[in-house]
Amino acid sequence: MAKAHTFSDNFNDNTMDTSKWSVSGSGEARETNQRLELKPPPHTNDAFVGYRSLSTYDLTSSSVKVEVPPALSIPAGLYTHLIASSSAGTLRIIRANGEMQCRHTVGGTIILARVPYSPVHHRWWQLRESAGITYWEVSGDGQRWTTLFSMSNPMDLTAVRFELQANATDPMPAPGVTIFDSFNTPASGPARRVEERRLSAQATRERAAELAARRYHSEHANNNDEVNYPDRPFIGNYSKGLKHCSCGDPEPISYGTLLRALESRAPSDFESINQPEGAKKLTNPQAGLAFDVAGPDAQALTQPPAPRFDSAQTAAEMGELYWMALARDVPFINYATEAGTAGSILARAISSLNTEFPLFGGTAPVTAQNVFRGIYPGEQAGPYVSQFLLKGNVDPRKPDGQGRDAAEGYITFGSQVIDQRQWTVKGFPQLGAAADYLTRFTEDWLPVQDGRDDRGADQFDLTQRRFIRNLRDGANFVHFDQVVNVWWNAAFYLLSEPRGNQNLGNAAGTGRPQVDMEFSFNAGNPYDPPGTTGDARRQVGFATFGPVHLLQVLIEVAGRTGRAVWWQKWGVHRRLRPEEYGGRVDSQFNNRRTYPLHTSIITSLSTGGLAPYFPERYGSYLLPQAYPEGCPTHPSYGAGHASISGACATILKAFFDERALIEAPVISSADGLSLVPYTGTDAGQLTVGGELNKLAGNIAIFRNAAGVHWRSDYTESLPLGEAVAIGLLQEMSITFNEDDAFFQLTKFDGSTIRIYDGIVEQISPA
Repeated sequence: MAKAHTFSDNFNDNTMDTSKWSVSGSGEARETNQRLELKPPPHTNDAFVGYRSLSTYDLTSSSVKVEVPPALSIPAGLYTHLIASSSAGTLRIIRANGEMQCRHTVGGTIILARVPYSPVHHRWWQLRESAGITYWEVSGDGQRWTTLFSMSNPMDLTAVRFELQANATDPMPAPGVTIFDSFNTPASGPARRVEERRLSAQATRERAAELAARRYHSEHANNNDEVNYPDRPFIGNYSKGLKHCSCGDPEPISYGTLLRALESRAPSDFESINQPEGAKKLTNPQAGLAFDVAGPDAQALTQPPAPRFDSAQTAAEMGELYWMALARDVPFINYATEAGTAGSILARAISSLNTEFPLFGGTAPVTAQNVFRGIYPGEQAGPYVSQFLLKGNVDPRKPDGQGRDAAEGYITFGSQVIDQRQWTVKGFPQLGAAADYLTRFTEDWLPVQDGRDDRGADQFDLTQRRFIRNLRDGANFVHFDQVVNVWWNAAFYLLSEPRGNQNLGNAAGTGRPQVDMEFSFNAGNPYDPPGTTGDARRQVGFATFGPVHLLQVLIEVAGRTGRAVWWQKWGVHRRLRPEEYGGRVDSQFNNRRTYPLHTSIITSLSTGGLAPYFPERYGSYLLPQAYPEGCPTHPSYGAGHASISGACATILKAFFDERALIEAPVISSADGLSLVPYTGTDAGQLTVGGELNKLAGNIAIFRNAAGVHWRSDYTESLPLGEAVAIGLLQEMSITFNEDDAFFQLTKFDGSTIRIYDGIVEQISPA
């Protein structure tokens, strides 16, 4: 009788060899694509289909093996078998429900061994007999074998039939497909083009890794506030959620357990940080220790040391934050009028920033147009709030008031819409000082520093949803977001706006929404809209240089930037929050303890511009917080919202023509119930790039308006996010098949760069 190893079929002829095989069971068995595919019938209990040898073979001193290529998805209940059978019983290797099993059915079904299934290591299966011992074996390459089980021959193996089988143990509508290949034939290896692709993919990843490895990894340095004040240790550092003394200063032992964990990087040490019982958990201090496989490493980039606790700059930034808290309810549309009204909060804020706090970090001189604004290109043009937070898409197909016109504020989100209005919170005109939080030292501020969790006590204005009209509305917007959602909104706005009037949905003069794009892609996009330079005549972008690619990169860069800035927060700077600085100010004024506070902030609160409001309005010198819980449980510098926004703005500038005008700009009415035309002299100068920069600034500075971040957190964090995005695009640029594709964008410093084939090239200076 022929030995088992002489029986072979490579299935390459795509036709069943009827001299060797018969089909068993029901279902579909066919040879196709130079392999065998077995599909059990649907909706049938314990149904099977198989290829069964017509002849019997001698397995002694022989073997039978088969290649079982891994499937993308294997339904639960789909069993795959290699079987040797005789009248005495069967030997089986089975893949079933995520594991490999060795069985025999001599005197009953016996499971001899079971191990978790590995698509890599269990690609080949073999039944082998030698010297009276039967072996159940697996291999990753068909040459080097691992024995799963062996035993004395459980039955006579001199005349057995072989079967390749798939069965569904339960009725299923789609039981799946089992694939077999190379039955008792040598491993042929993948097809040439498959192997070439595998090697090219490896080479591309290696090149990306080389790009990343060649990047300069910065040395990290902080402002040394952990050692600057040895008689009052850690007063200049973040400690919320740790233990504190009665003045609100961090307990050194508790703070030391945080430093120990950050130094050792041992997960167990992070779980041993000494917090008060029941304190709110710290936010992700291990994030910056993770590695990324694309884009800059989380620790490759750095930010300059934050201003020292005792510096004039920190005091000036705090002065601005006190003024922002006082001005939370002033409508942006009224800034010019308020600034010209003697004695108004805005007029006093502008005067104070120009005279008492000139080092606060904003544009000088401060005016009604630039007060509380960012400093990067486009941020001081037009209305305070970016058009991407206000305008909706034009769509003439929709009813009036429901997304037809831009001022209705509905962004097209596929067949749904995003309403630019929000449920906001009540302000000072309605609640007085109770509109703000953590202004009582003993009752609220100190317990919250020790980890009391006051989230959820927001006082919503449920009369109507409103557009962002003032700093309080902006602070509320960035209280509940995940940062990237506003950038998806901006992406959908740019992708969906039809050619024509960016104001009114006029059916006669408007292109097809989501088809005829008003906002062109970047010049380096190889699938430019029809009729433009670089137009691809037969193709459009989708998964590359199209909407799916854009949305993917926004999410991807958000996560990578988040890890980079979290390293800066926890691993480097550990800068205290403004909320904590306010506690030091209040303790000094109430003679609990003295601190090395710069005289400018003390003078302003004692006899200067801030003196009429503190402590009279709130009963303390604490910085009024817009959120019941105050700041989150992670350090201030850098800022997560700012860094991620800097990265996402960079991505959108790389995908779209940032020079395109945003026409018919709008501004929220004073009550936030409608959008009205912006008629300033610069109304015709707003561009996509400028409004994206402004959007990044809004998202960052609205956090300042809430009292949870410093201005320098914003200033230094947008460029950090930008650097992460550029690094990611640099590596991505080596992966494309399209000819002459590149990304081009204007950085926050005003310079223009082009990214292509792994190269970042400056094409115009700042």
